Amino acid sequence: MKKAYVVGFILIVAFAALGMGQFKKTLRTYVGFSEARAAGAVVQVKGKIDKSSVQFAKDHSTMDFVITNDKGDKMSVVFRGTVPANFSQATHVVVVGQYRKNAFYSNEMLIKCPSKYQGEPKPGG
Repeated sequence: MKKAYVVGFILIVAFAALGMGQFKKTLRTYVGFSEARAAGAVVQVKGKIDKSSVQFAKDHSTMDFVITNDKGDKMSVVFRGTVPANFSQATHVVVVGQYRKNAFYSNEMLIKCPSKYQGEPKPGG
């Protein structure tokens, strides 16, 4: 086998491994509230928004609110960033951040809204 083929093969394998490693770093799975508290790293958490808990800072630089999981556990969220336009209609949210100082600090938020695009129920069915 020619030396150029061996070097080329090694380079392809090295770049493939590097690419897979970088891709794996960008993947974030959902974690539960207890896992988020213990993680010490950036994770993403989903929960139902407690609308009565939403408070904006006077300068609107941060927003505090509480989310609830399926088990009824609660977690305080401190969000710094641009609030999505449809936040007021949202029922659930996914926040990406890190738990520290008794709250989940996030600067990335994804809104989960009730579907507006579901069809009307058919009569008699």
